[in-house]
Amino acid sequence: MDDASATGNPKGPMPEIDPQSEHLTINSLVTKIVLMVFAGSFTAAMLVSWAAIKPTQDFIARSIDEQYPGAVRHAAESASIWLAAGREELVRLTSPAWDEAGESALADLLDESRYFEGFALCDHRTESPEGVGSVPICPPASEGSLSTSEWIATSLANGVVVPAASVRISQGDESPIYAVGVFDRKQLMLLLAEQSPDPRGSMLLTLGTGGVLAGGGPDTSSQVEPPDPDETSGSVRESTNSPWRHTVSTAHPLGKSLDESGWYAAFEIPFGEAYASLLILIRRVLLIDLVAILLLCFVSYRITSAVLNPIEALSVGARRVAEGQFEFEIPDPGTRDELGVLINAFNRMLQRVRTSQDEIKESNENLRTHNIKLQQANELLEQLSITDGLTKLHNHRFFQDQLTREIRRAERASTPLSLLLIDIDDFKSLNDRFGHAAGDELLHGLALIMNAAVRSSDLLARYGGEEFAVLAPGTNEDGAYQLAEKLRTAIAESSFILGETMRLTRVTVSVGVAQFMGNRKDFFEQADRALYRAKAEGKNCVMVGESDSIA
Repeated sequence: MDDASATGNPKGPMPEIDPQSEHLTINSLVTKIVLMVFAGSFTAAMLVSWAAIKPTQDFIARSIDEQYPGAVRHAAESASIWLAAGREELVRLTSPAWDEAGESALADLLDESRYFEGFALCDHRTESPEGVGSVPICPPASEGSLSTSEWIATSLANGVVVPAASVRISQGDESPIYAVGVFDRKQLMLLLAEQSPDPRGSMLLTLGTGGVLAGGGPDTSSQVEPPDPDETSGSVRESTNSPWRHTVSTAHPLGKSLDESGWYAAFEIPFGEAYASLLILIRRVLLIDLVAILLLCFVSYRITSAVLNPIEALSVGARRVAEGQFEFEIPDPGTRDELGVLINAFNRMLQRVRTSQDEIKESNENLRTHNIKLQQANELLEQLSITDGLTKLHNHRFFQDQLTREIRRAERASTPLSLLLIDIDDFKSLNDRFGHAAGDELLHGLALIMNAAVRSSDLLARYGGEEFAVLAPGTNEDGAYQLAEKLRTAIAESSFILGETMRLTRVTVSVGVAQFMGNRKDFFEQADRALYRAKAEGKNCVMVGESDSIA
């Protein structure tokens, strides 16, 4: 790019357009191409990811379907055998028939037992029986579970539901007594854990409602997804009923000897643990996809920018020219192809436009300067047209115009208006004695004295020759008289050096005063007659209207 001296630009180098700094919208070609590349690469990546992940997902699902139901079935069989053996032990330990005298032997039964962690005697009369170890709460008589089933799920004092077996030990029909044994949950948990297909899951003994009776694992709750009676036994399903628990589970009822219990062996594992390898694969594939998409977008952006930046620069330049901006240049792409030739031609066009603008600006500046001078000259001429050249006071023409305006204002606002006509006494003899130059000097001096004495609201003008006039708005006849006396006294007390005599000379004036009474002609004639009366009365005095003279 040529510098300012080479292009003839005295203002220094022109700023270059940077298309990267412009606000690229969705309509930008670069943005559209990058978005197309992103959409295409994203679609391809999703298809490839699905093709890679779907077989893995199917393989893991098949493995789960093969392993989990079999493990739960074996766990159900083992639990059935163990629980049945426990009840047989309870029957053996409570034979022959139990009597009340044998209640104290419960502790001995607990010591001999290999399957139970607590015993109690229930007779339907109390929920808190006597017992040893983990003492269960007896089911209420209304439920009748003791009489209808050998297998019961009962609660301990702390509210935990536990698996138990019952045996009737009394022979009477009116108030039967049952021996209830609470199964050892630790042994049952170890038994179930041995059948677990995955140590990250939980093999459990559950009720048909989903309540957990025994078993456990790393992430076990007191309630699991209840088995669906309509589903095939041992089928695997996902549970998302709770927003914080997403699990994979399967259940199998216990063996035939425990059909009446309604208990199940169930295996439950968090979804993230069951499909851990799949989730790891998904994260890795998505990470690879993201890196690949970003890399493709970056490469496409760089390539597209290299191709379209000159076009974008021309577009921005055209928009600036349309907005009236010409103080810039488009960077030379460094090529001699069609774009390079077009950009150089565009820059030369801008240079010619700037040169023309500078010439127009200089012409406008010269015209503005001439207009200012012309306006000043007009203002000076206007001022000269209303100013007396000798005394620098307003002249007769301006006085007449202002008199017209003040009369209209006085009539409109009903305010007083007064006029003072002032004439220099014996001015002709002074001119004859000292010369006309001295007379002009005297007129100028008197103008300075009177201008200092009148108010800012008053109009002092040279009426003609040696006569002056004062127009006093808002002033009545008495006020005008006082103003006239002030002017007469100020002049009478002043001394002037006239001509080449270097002697002090005193000058007096005569003043005629009148107040406007509605008629302009009478207004002026009344002041003029008062002035003549002042001259006739001996000069150096003030006369008001048609009244008597006042010395």
